Amino acid sequence: ILQAAMKSVFNQDVMPDFDIENASYILSFGADFLNTWVSPIRYARGYGEFRQGARDRGTLVQVDSRFSMTAANADEWIHVKPGMEGLLALSISQTIVSEGLGDPKAAEALTGGNLNLLDPFAPDKVASRVSEAFPADKMAEKIRRVATEFATHRPGLAIGGGSAAAHTNGMFNLIAIYSLNYLVGSVGKPGGIIFNP
Repeated sequence: ILQAAMKSVFNQDVMPDFDIENASYILSFGADFLNTWVSPIRYARGYGEFRQGARDRGTLVQVDSRFSMTAANADEWIHVKPGMEGLLALSISQTIVSEGLGDPKAAEALTGGNLNLLDPFAPDKVASRVSEAFPADKMAEKIRRVATEFATHRPGLAIGGGSAAAHTNGMFNLIAIYSLNYLVGSVGKPGGIIFNP
């Protein structure tokens, strides 16, 4: 399903490289990249650079329904109901677009020119559906904060897989998650998603 999502979002038949070491802010949705996801050795090396390289320390936010190894090493773990990762990603997208924090051309392309298309996913409207770990008003506030941080601490990298893909709505989740990279201008750039030649 991950490769099918790459084809859908990036029109690539192969997995791109996730440039963790050069990212400033990573949003990981269910991708336990420090333990078992895709290439843990490659990502552990990149994570070391992300945390202790010759630049400011990066921020990692793990969105997951369980406390994984990656969640244990994250700056923040956001507990979500299983299968709700895509809904959270759309809420983050809605905040980025409504606040004018993203690439306007990408926002227009992703919404077909109708920016109001994302209004049903506003944080206040989805907070209680996404997580029961926090009161709805606190969760909505958390979504807005994370969206703002992700959009303003560039390069930002959004990755998804593992538990986010392991549901009947897994493809929806991954498409919503990987589309975030377009909104913050992280496609084909250092610290983002690098395509294989």
